[in-house]
Amino acid sequence: MSSIQLKIIGVTAATLLIATAIYVSVSYQPQGSLEVDYPTYTVSNFGSYDDFNTFLQASVEAQTNNALSDGSETPSASRTDASNEENKGSDVASDTEYDASDSGTQSSAVEEADIVKSDGTYLYVISQGSLCIISAYPAEDAELVSTITFEESSTPRNLFINGDNLAVITQSYLYRTLDEKEPSDDVECIWQDTTSTHIILYDISDRENPVKIRDVSLEGYYYTAHMIDEYVYVITTQYTYEPVLYEGAESSYVPRICIDEDVKTIGLSSIYYINDPGISKTLTHIVSVHIKDVSKEVHAEVFLVGDPSVIYVSSDSVYIASSSYLNDYETIQGLLEEYVLPALPSEASHEIDAVDSLTLEEYQKTMVIEWVIQNYVEQMDEQQRQTIAEELITQLQKTLLHKITLDNGDITYADQGTIPGTINNQDALSEYNGYLYVVTTMNGWVMSSYLSSIESYNNLYVLDETLDVVGSLDHLSNGASVSSVRFVDDICYLDTYEQDTPLLVIDLSNPDRPEVVGELDMPGYSTYLYPYDDTHILGLRQEDNSIVVSLFDVEDRSKPRELSSYQIEPQTKDEEDYWYYSTALYDHQAFFFDVDEQLLILPVSTGYTESAYVFGVSETGIELQGVLTHASDEGDVTELEEPGIDSYWKGSYGYSIQRSLCIEDVIYTISNAMIKMHDGETLEEINTISLL
Repeated sequence: MSSIQLKIIGVTAATLLIATAIYVSVSYQPQGSLEVDYPTYTVSNFGSYDDFNTFLQASVEAQTNNALSDGSETPSASRTDASNEENKGSDVASDTEYDASDSGTQSSAVEEADIVKSDGTYLYVISQGSLCIISAYPAEDAELVSTITFEESSTPRNLFINGDNLAVITQSYLYRTLDEKEPSDDVECIWQDTTSTHIILYDISDRENPVKIRDVSLEGYYYTAHMIDEYVYVITTQYTYEPVLYEGAESSYVPRICIDEDVKTIGLSSIYYINDPGISKTLTHIVSVHIKDVSKEVHAEVFLVGDPSVIYVSSDSVYIASSSYLNDYETIQGLLEEYVLPALPSEASHEIDAVDSLTLEEYQKTMVIEWVIQNYVEQMDEQQRQTIAEELITQLQKTLLHKITLDNGDITYADQGTIPGTINNQDALSEYNGYLYVVTTMNGWVMSSYLSSIESYNNLYVLDETLDVVGSLDHLSNGASVSSVRFVDDICYLDTYEQDTPLLVIDLSNPDRPEVVGELDMPGYSTYLYPYDDTHILGLRQEDNSIVVSLFDVEDRSKPRELSSYQIEPQTKDEEDYWYYSTALYDHQAFFFDVDEQLLILPVSTGYTESAYVFGVSETGIELQGVLTHASDEGDVTELEEPGIDSYWKGSYGYSIQRSLCIEDVIYTISNAMIKMHDGETLEEINTISLL
């Protein structure tokens, strides 16, 4: 027996004690070598619904048995776009004056769905499971003119308004058994929670009597919705195990859409997939509906191309970003051997080769190999460990991007690309002049137990129309993850959660060579940035237990400076223990800014209820004009007492102001309980409408 084998056997006993202790956590991990470079996946259509169901079942088994851990992706086998005509189902028949959510949208050409909309005369408000239409202007005569109610199982989520047409997106929860039987006490009668999303269109030319003109329902959980011109695009998601469970093992699931009670099959040519159950674990449904003309075709497409971590919608495309951590044990071990072993002495390879001759289980051999590698890694200098760790992290953390084009309701799969890192939210993407800008974060802790913990850092990528990277910036704000990103044309403003990292100004005018052109040091961290005009931006940040609103001068991009700020902080000793918070820190639709009126309105919480802080904003500074609330000094609204209303709910969340907007010179604040109107200059109350 060789000295190397004796050495290995000598450490095996101790190592196996550790290995046995963690066997449960590693024994079910996927086996076999995994390709972790950035391959291009073939996106295809299924040849038959049987193939589709077989694939769904494989995905379910992969998830149930943990045969493929989250993100352990392999390149798909190439499959041609085939369509079996015998099995193929029929394809799916396939002027607002003012919008309250305009100040929060990323693109003026794309409108996001929200819970409140305005057309300059009326307000449309989702509250208490209903949709209220309010004649809002003039404020003195404001009144509730009609209420649209929905089925008990249906919850209104968002809405759009376009002239005399209204679109409401609702979520319906239905309950049924696997075999469609009525409820029973039989334990074998397993219940599943199914869900569908409805796009309900109304003719509201007579606001007092809205008329339903179309009801389009699709499967899945409501994810997001956008309106481009007169088309409403709704996106839902559905785990692959859901249709398999609902239909049962002996049934064949066929995706469907219902248009005014007419159920239509989604054709095979409208179902796209990556042939890897480990990646394609979610069905992403995209549907387009014309908000005015019910004779227009409804388009529906289904994509099994990854779990959406972020979805960004531009004026002509949908980008599905699927971020993943390849953190399963088998993958990391393979990478250690690929990247670390070449940097180790030859003895390390000999010792690893000797492990194969030992009578051990495979997972035990793996643990011994890990010990060998770590033993030699400890002899490296820190810089060498950090360099290798960074190479490994680049392989382990990635985002797969899919581009889907939109054209007057048509929905077409276009391209894909892969970039290192993970994406924080939709603000980290922007499309401009044919380029897609993306900011990602690399989390450095992933390799800490193997090599060395490195600082997290951020990257910016410029991708062309085919999602190929044409320019990049690496290692932005080392040691911190992104807290806010704002793209204004070809300029990017980037801030992080670290208190001591600066706000960066990045010039993207040369897509091949993006460049950091300016920095601004400031305390706290911004979670939302909003362009005031061409040379100024507003920032909203958390600083300790206070909220800070700032105005930045960015005319000289190399020397950004803070012109003015206002800190919302405890004013009395009794308030010192309160943590000031605003939903606008993370929900950009709660942030209202009217540049013409130079008015900023933010919901701010100092306890259980969010009030509206009204600021005057100009280039000369930020000034608090007043605080509007829907609660009295006692935290309750005694004049609106209603039987059956829980006092806790009434005194807190129910009267928290969720949205604010202006019509002409009137400020409207909206909570679940009421709408209040105040004079925009004096802040004197004009009118109140109860929504209870």
